[in-house]
Amino acid sequence: MHASRHRFRTAARRLAAAALLLAAATSALAFRVGPDVFEEMVPMPDGTRLYTTGTRPKAGAKMPVVVIRTPYADESEPGFLARSAMLLPAYLRGYAVVFQHCRGTGRSEGDFVPFENERADGLALLDWIRARPWYNGEIFLVGGSYHSSAHWAWLDVDPPDVKGAVMPVMDVDAYNCIYRNGFFKTGLYGVWFAEFYRKRDRSLRRDDTVRLSDFPLADFSRRRWGATVPSFDNVVAHPRRDDPFWRSGEPGSASCSLRAFAGSSVPVLLVTGFFDPFCEGMFDMWRDASPERRANCAFLVDAMDHGGDVAPDMKRTPGDFPGGRRLQNPMRLCDWFDACRSGAPCRFAPRGKVRYYALWENRWIEEDALEDGPRRIDLPLGRGVRSWTYDPRRDLPDFPGSGPHCFGGMRPQPPPDFRDDVVSFVLPPVGERLDVRGRMRASLAVSSDAEDTCFYVRVSVRKGDGRWYLLRDDITSLCADGADYAPGTEKRIEFRFSDLAFRLEPADALRVDVASASSQFAPHSNVKGLQSLVREPKTARNSVRADASSLTLFALPPPSRKTP
Repeated sequence: MHASRHRFRTAARRLAAAALLLAAATSALAFRVGPDVFEEMVPMPDGTRLYTTGTRPKAGAKMPVVVIRTPYADESEPGFLARSAMLLPAYLRGYAVVFQHCRGTGRSEGDFVPFENERADGLALLDWIRARPWYNGEIFLVGGSYHSSAHWAWLDVDPPDVKGAVMPVMDVDAYNCIYRNGFFKTGLYGVWFAEFYRKRDRSLRRDDTVRLSDFPLADFSRRRWGATVPSFDNVVAHPRRDDPFWRSGEPGSASCSLRAFAGSSVPVLLVTGFFDPFCEGMFDMWRDASPERRANCAFLVDAMDHGGDVAPDMKRTPGDFPGGRRLQNPMRLCDWFDACRSGAPCRFAPRGKVRYYALWENRWIEEDALEDGPRRIDLPLGRGVRSWTYDPRRDLPDFPGSGPHCFGGMRPQPPPDFRDDVVSFVLPPVGERLDVRGRMRASLAVSSDAEDTCFYVRVSVRKGDGRWYLLRDDITSLCADGADYAPGTEKRIEFRFSDLAFRLEPADALRVDVASASSQFAPHSNVKGLQSLVREPKTARNSVRADASSLTLFALPPPSRKTP
């Protein structure tokens, strides 16, 4: 849990600092130009005051306004220059800047309960901006992870004066942020919630020895904080996507408005990375939007992780993509805003298109959508039956990186069968160049002596340096489809991985690891029923029949060959 917390804090701070790249170079220039820096405690409708800072034009002038809201601020840090300097480039391009600490964070009053107040507070901030004498009638939004959530929470209102937005690395569907096929994302949402819930409340009891992997998960709030926490307790009680809870509006049920993208007319630049935990959900947002909605937006997908980079151990390896990074220059935010104002094309983000970086092809590609390649390739996993013992009370496998569903990104992997509860299937080299597109699939013929259990799958590739690099992972259970399982019988379970584009060379090989747990997800108890209530887990003996199991790729057609 501590390692996961460190990874999240590192990624979150790296993301929050991503737009600071030019701050040092531009701050002195900006102050020679003479921005009017302000700091105010802005009252919300309930009387709570939120620290708000930024730049504004000199008296009598008006400017369009760029807005960012963040929970990643310390109350001790000096005001504008410490965090808001990252938007000084916007001031130089003719935009005022409003930068606000979310309720209960930084210098703002109140308690921070993740997601609960962002809709009301965000709308109240817009009303405050509209009353400023320097507001010119145009508002633009900048996000990034939770910063994006603070805007997605209310964007379905579709205010006519919000003229554009840049919204990186955040899905609008709360379920995707918290669960995968009924498995609670401890390494993503759980650790983050535990770290930030009422983080400034020094009267709140905190027991850091309590682990999210302890049974029962339903007791986590009481054991950690000494009290029930509805916004946490509710989500662990509702693991199924089809549960009405996720549309109820109850505490914990909505991180954003589900209609914030599809139901808005604001031109939005969506940004993610193939190794961002919200990648799949953002692709779903794009696919689910109408053609008319996509026509005034753009979608940028790079080769990086949540923070817009690769892990340190990936530098100078086949998994380092120097040309595959997203918005390296903060001025590009203004390029999008300028294009929204003028109606002119945005060179690096064409409207109506997905612009993505194909791994190991090392090029950017523009398409209406990233679709499955037309050529289907089914790769059997091998022969025989592989079995292992899964004990939920044992330390869970801690795989390097974590695919699309948690943090970590593409990482070098340990050797095959690196634990006795992980079985690895190394497939023969592919034998030809393949440009893979879309969503790979895996189909496993499995069995267990338990009434329900977990199957966790990872797909890795061996490149020219001989090391294995993570591509994708996924997780499900025997009873995820709602049907009972008879212990000892064979059942087929299906996995559909998140969107990806990459090239395989003839000598490359793929590997499929199968286990029954990952440290990034709450462990399955091997007992049928609501997992968060199980107090006494059982041990299970699980198996995969390789000759009835396969990995499926979708690739582009082979290059045409000219006949002599």
